[in-house]
Amino acid sequence: MKRFVLAIACSLLLCANLYAETSKSRILDRMVEVYGGSEALSKAASYIQKWRVVRAADGVEGSDYRRVTLPDRLYIELRYPDRSETRILEGEAGIKIYNGSDKRQVSGPMLDAMKVQLMRLYTPLQLKEFSDDIRVEHKEGEYILALVKGGVECDYHVDPKNFHIVKTVGKLKMGPQTMQFVTFYKDFSKVDGVLMPHTEIKYAGDVNTATNRLLSTRYVKIKKVGEHRYERIMKGINETECRDTSVQKR
Repeated sequence: MKRFVLAIACSLLLCANLYAETSKSRILDRMVEVYGGSEALSKAASYIQKWRVVRAADGVEGSDYRRVTLPDRLYIELRYPDRSETRILEGEAGIKIYNGSDKRQVSGPMLDAMKVQLMRLYTPLQLKEFSDDIRVEHKEGEYILALVKGGVECDYHVDPKNFHIVKTVGKLKMGPQTMQFVTFYKDFSKVDGVLMPHTEIKYAGDVNTATNRLLSTRYVKIKKVGEHRYERIMKGINETECRDTSVQKR
């Protein structure tokens, strides 16, 4: 009898796992179709965008320039009248440049935040490539696709009515606590055959930080890295550190 019950339980668990995998595959396939199809999304693996940004704290307007090469390269330049910040991510290495001159290599939570920033830009086709690392939940009328990669997690909230990604939640560890970065997506329309949100509403925790509106998108060919921005900028940082150390010794 016990063996019979155990066999039934194993069969039910196997069916549940098979259903979950089928459901995940179906959801991702439908998302790829809705966002323009595999061919169109393939060209969206590398692009340049310009956004208008309104800072939530004081209403000041700025700009957000992005160069994205999925799945692991990101260049973002945020400019406001009073300050600027450039973020560069090359795989597991990251740099921030403040006000055009203060260059710093980042690690820990600051690096993880940049990883999350890139992950939330993943297209459905990119998510499909990482499908083995994705778990699916059905919660509060949404599909939630949770991807864990590089030590951080990004949850993609998908509307089952139209299969749009309407929200992402990036999660990273800051000491014993988990910090969440939330972005809501609105005003969807296609750019050269690829569906994109034209409005982003961003939060750090519960605090609204900015609202972005898309101005332009240009797809570009993926280039070989070679001596890319990261290597050139790191060379500058290392030379500066050497000079600073030399000055301190004198």
